[in-house]
Amino acid sequence: MAKETTLQTREQIIELRKNGLTIHQIADKLNLSFSCVRKFFRRFRDLGKQGLERLSRRPKRAPPNQVSERKREVIVETRREHPKWGGQFIQGEMKRRKFKDIPHRRTIERYLHQFPEFTWQKHRKRDVLQDASRASRLHQLWQMDFIVERKLNGSQDKHSFLQVRDMASTQSILKYPLPPKRMALTSQQMIPVCRQAFSKVGYLPEAIRTDHGSCFVGPEIASFPSDFTLYLWGLGIEHELIPVKCPAKNGGVERDQRTFGEHFLEDYEFQSHEQLEKDVEAFGAFQNKHVPSRSIRCQGKTADETAARLECRAQPFKAAQEAKMFSVARIYDKLAQRRWPRLVSTSGYVSLGHHQYYVAAAYRGKEVEVRFDRKTLDMVVCTADQVEIKRWPIRGISYREIVKEQSAVPTMRWGRSANS
Repeated sequence: MAKETTLQTREQIIELRKNGLTIHQIADKLNLSFSCVRKFFRRFRDLGKQGLERLSRRPKRAPPNQVSERKREVIVETRREHPKWGGQFIQGEMKRRKFKDIPHRRTIERYLHQFPEFTWQKHRKRDVLQDASRASRLHQLWQMDFIVERKLNGSQDKHSFLQVRDMASTQSILKYPLPPKRMALTSQQMIPVCRQAFSKVGYLPEAIRTDHGSCFVGPEIASFPSDFTLYLWGLGIEHELIPVKCPAKNGGVERDQRTFGEHFLEDYEFQSHEQLEKDVEAFGAFQNKHVPSRSIRCQGKTADETAARLECRAQPFKAAQEAKMFSVARIYDKLAQRRWPRLVSTSGYVSLGHHQYYVAAAYRGKEVEVRFDRKTLDMVVCTADQVEIKRWPIRGISYREIVKEQSAVPTMRWGRSANS
C-alpha cells in the first residue's frame, strides 16, 4: 500500500530539491518512492505551493460520453427481447441502429445489473489459441461442424444446422439449416452445400478442418476418401481432421455454435423452414457486421472489420468455372500417399468407396492391402508381405462421378430480414 505523505514532507521535498539534491537522493533520504518525489516536485513546478495541497480528482463537469436516456431504453429493450444477449451483442444492435458513442460492453452489463429481472452473466475465460499461427490469412482455414437436433420454440420437430467459420477473421461463413427432419447430410450432399459457401464469399479456402463424422470421412474405419474429401482435393483444398474426441482442436466453430445456440436458437420463434433459412442467414450477417468480437484475433473489432485488414491468398471462385478448376491430378497425388487395409469378403471382393473389386476366391477371409499406383493409375492389391496379387484401373475419380447432380440438397435462399 502506498505511503501517504503530509504537507510538511512535501515542503521538505521542495526544500531539498532547491538545495541541489537529485530526486533519487531525496527519495532515499525521506524513504519515499522515486515516482512520489517526482510527482510533488512537478506539481510545485507547475502550480506553486497550491500543488502541494490535496487535489480533488472529481471532474469539473460530467463526462461527455455519459449514457443518454435513449441509449438506456434501447439497452433494456434489447435485453428484454433477447434474454440471453450480453453487452457484446447489445453493442452490435446499437451499432446496427447507428448510435454514436456506443457504451463499453461492461458499462452496459453494469447498468443491466441494476434490474432484478436480469441475471448477472459471468464471463468465461478466453484461452489463448494453441495454433494461432495456423491461420493468419483470410480464408486460410475454415472450420466446419454440425449442431444436431435442437428444439425450437413453436416447432414440433427438432432441427439441425451446419456451421462454417473462418478461423483468422472469426467470420461466420455459413449457417445452414438442414432440410426438415434431417439430422445430418451424406458425403455427397455436403458438396452442393460447400459450393454455396464458396459462391457466397467468392473464394476457395486453403483448408477445411472437420471432425471424423461420416458425412466428412465416410462410414468405414480406414475408409477410402469420401466424395467430400475428393471434391476438396480436386479443387486444391486441404481436408484437415482433428484428433478423435478432441473438439477443442476445432474450437472456433465450437464456440460459434454455443453463441448461435444462446443468442439465436433459445429465443427464436419457429414459423416455417423457409423463414428459418432467412433468419439464420440474417443473424450470421448481423454477427459479422455489427457485433464486436472478443476473440484475441479481432481486438474488439467486428469479424467483417477484421477480415478487411487481413491478407488473402485464397483462389477466387465462381460456380460456373468449377469444372475447369477441378484437377483429377491433385487427387491422384493424394491417393498415392495412402494405403487401405482390407479383409477379403466371402465372395472374394474388397470395397473401396462406392466400388467393389474382385481379388480371388483363394484370398477369402484374408487381410490384404490396397494402394494406388500413380504411374499406371491402377489400384494394386498386395498381401501382407507386399506381394502383388492383382491390379484394376481406378474408378469413380472423374469430376462427373464425384459431383453428382442427384446428390444436391435444397438450395438455400440468401434472404434478408429486418436484422440484416
